Amino acid sequence: MSEGEETISEDEIETEDSVADEAPSPELSEDAATIEQLQLERDTYLSDLQRIQAEFDNFRRQAQKRQSDLTEHAASGIVEKLLPILDACEAAIQQGATDVQPIQMSLLETLQTNGLAVTGVEGEEFNPDHHEAVIHEPCEETETPIVHEVMRSGYTWNGRTIRPAMVRVKG
Repeated sequence: MSEGEETISEDEIETEDSVADEAPSPELSEDAATIEQLQLERDTYLSDLQRIQAEFDNFRRQAQKRQSDLTEHAASGIVEKLLPILDACEAAIQQGATDVQPIQMSLLETLQTNGLAVTGVEGEEFNPDHHEAVIHEPCEETETPIVHEVMRSGYTWNGRTIRPAMVRVKG
């Protein structure tokens, strides 16, 4: 070693390293700030994407429900137009024209497999949602009103009453 050269001991090197660890360089702090900024931006975009995805899923479900409701409403309109035919068949059968019965049964079976239900059966409990009481006779035997006679059949389409049954009620 020459006279002008200074020797550095290992202890001094370790202290310099610890000082370097304590004070980050300006480049590292700028990089950390940039990374933090990018992470915040990423999180914002992710939350926006999740919100938009949820809104789109809701929109798709509502559109499908609207479409099925429209289809069901259109089908119930066709069924309502067929009810006079069923009434005519029923009246013809009551008058003794048995040739009409296979047509009525075929039409009823087809409509029933697609959601039609006949309401107004004698002996069932009166329900104002499904029955229209034309005549009401008092009866002491029962407390609840019971359908005694069906004057015109009623129909429901997929649970929704499209025409109430005209009935005579006792009770």
